[in-house]
Amino acid sequence: MNKRTFTVQPARFIRNRLLIFAGAILLICAALQPTSAKAQTKVLVDDIMFSIDARLAIDSLYNRNVDGARELLDPWKERNPDHPIWHLWEGMELWWKVLGDLDDTSLDKQFKELMSKADFEAGRLLRNEPDHPDALIIRAVATSYIARLHANREEWVTSLQVGRRGYQAHQRLLEVAPDLPDNMFAEGMKLYYSAYIPEAYPVVRAVSWFLPDGDRKEGIATLKTASERGVFARPEATYFLATILLNYEQNYEEAKKYYKYLVDRYPDNSYYRRLYIRTLDQLNEFRNMKTFYRETRQHWSGNGLPDDPLMSAEMLYWHGRAQYYSGEVSASHNSFKQAVEMGNKLSNPRDREFVTLAAFFAGRTAERLQRNDEAKKYYHIASRQNAASNAKQEANRRLRAL
Repeated sequence: MNKRTFTVQPARFIRNRLLIFAGAILLICAALQPTSAKAQTKVLVDDIMFSIDARLAIDSLYNRNVDGARELLDPWKERNPDHPIWHLWEGMELWWKVLGDLDDTSLDKQFKELMSKADFEAGRLLRNEPDHPDALIIRAVATSYIARLHANREEWVTSLQVGRRGYQAHQRLLEVAPDLPDNMFAEGMKLYYSAYIPEAYPVVRAVSWFLPDGDRKEGIATLKTASERGVFARPEATYFLATILLNYEQNYEEAKKYYKYLVDRYPDNSYYRRLYIRTLDQLNEFRNMKTFYRETRQHWSGNGLPDDPLMSAEMLYWHGRAQYYSGEVSASHNSFKQAVEMGNKLSNPRDREFVTLAAFFAGRTAERLQRNDEAKKYYHIASRQNAASNAKQEANRRLRAL
């Protein structure tokens, strides 16, 4: 079988990376120019000690150590309890739960409420103290997160409208602190997606006047610079650069390099591991996929990390693919069966593309092992799924053939 017949570019994987007018997520810690002496609210980003603690807290959050991040920031929260940044931080914590499983929409409402609260409190601060750096940053980041979630749900026009507020706040930040290296992250995102979105999504073209001028090539170059020179925005710049290279530019070798950096720096982040093994699949690096699968299991068990059912199920699917295309039909059959079983215990299993694909390949391997009744069982499962239409169609075709 031609491997690329079922190497899909899943809509979930593509849309969950679409960040329209992304505010520089980590600019909350950037060292801006000193503000007016008239400001009454503490400007946290002017405090070098806060910048140090916040950077460490962000690294902890990205490595899925929420308690460690809170321990670093709690003393600042106790001294500045009314600062709007804490609403933003609470939303950022929740975002990792949303991003970790985008097929589960149960946290969407809570997340939007948290980020809307952060934006509201930032707006109130700006009314009292115009151009307060912290408030500008919080508004840019909070509204951009909301826009990102709307884009993940394919609510393109709403995403553009909300993202516009984040973009305007970012533009003001460029005037307040034009020389910040972290500004290049937001600029790179703006350049790339302003060019890409109207090309890829016709529904957006009617309101494309919302978008600033874009340039895909320049956007990638700017993101590369941000991933190298950025201080606090480096991990987000690296992530989006890898995502763009993987999903939109099909430059898998370059994407692999950046995802590997994220896996090495944040080894407890299962989301990055899932993206990295998928990139290895695009490169047909089946031996490396199997090795990485074993390393991930050893890392999780060896470090006593909490169970991650989604990672376990999805990684089993990718491991099965590596076995299948290495000629290990029986072993891959077992991996695919386990992936289906584990995937069906997750919320909304019928909407998960890896479950559809695992079921199809479980049927295909059963058929190759001359277990036709078992093959029919898994083809039936695949055919009833809501995701991965090409695999569903092929499952139905195989059912008719059997």
